[in-house]
Amino acid sequence: MRQLHSIAVGTIAAIYAAPAHAAENLYLTEFEQAIGFVHTAISSGYHAAPALMLGLAMLLAIPLMALASRIWMWSQHSADATRRYRQRAKFLQQDVSGEIPGGAPQLPGHAFLEVVGGRGARFTILRDMLRIGREEDNDIRIPSGAVHRYHAAIHRVDLGAYRITDLSGAEGNGVVVNGRRCADARLYDGDMIELGPGRLRFHAGLL
Repeated sequence: MRQLHSIAVGTIAAIYAAPAHAAENLYLTEFEQAIGFVHTAISSGYHAAPALMLGLAMLLAIPLMALASRIWMWSQHSADATRRYRQRAKFLQQDVSGEIPGGAPQLPGHAFLEVVGGRGARFTILRDMLRIGREEDNDIRIPSGAVHRYHAAIHRVDLGAYRITDLSGAEGNGVVVNGRRCADARLYDGDMIELGPGRLRFHAGLL
């Protein structure tokens, strides 16, 4: 330990004793000296007190291993997030308009939804609520992995007044009305609704 102390004191004294004008050209030399000092200190310390140095090495190894573990976990999480983003982007780019079945409005004056693109299928809103999602028991089925099983619902709140509610949750793909994501929104004639790759235009159907 006395040897370590002597080396440390000597190195610090040498650094402070160096001329100021020479310091600008000795960055690499000082770095090499510092590396040499660390190497000498470790070697001397190990010979003087091997148990103590091994203990210090273990103390240094634990945080380094923890840091390496966190970096690995972060890289895995980042890779998973990138994969999910690319998959979602792929789903959103799909054109499923031609796969959404539907018929023409059954009664004049009733509100309906028109599938944008494809055959322009229409779905008349005959009840107080219309469900949209991926499952077959929805009133409008959008066959896409980007659409949740029960993604959204359109419900009548008054005569000729309708609202759409997002059922996919805060972590879901959401509902977009006229380019803006919303959890709940009043619908007006001509509004564009997007659920994943599915695009529907709302028509109030008033005479």
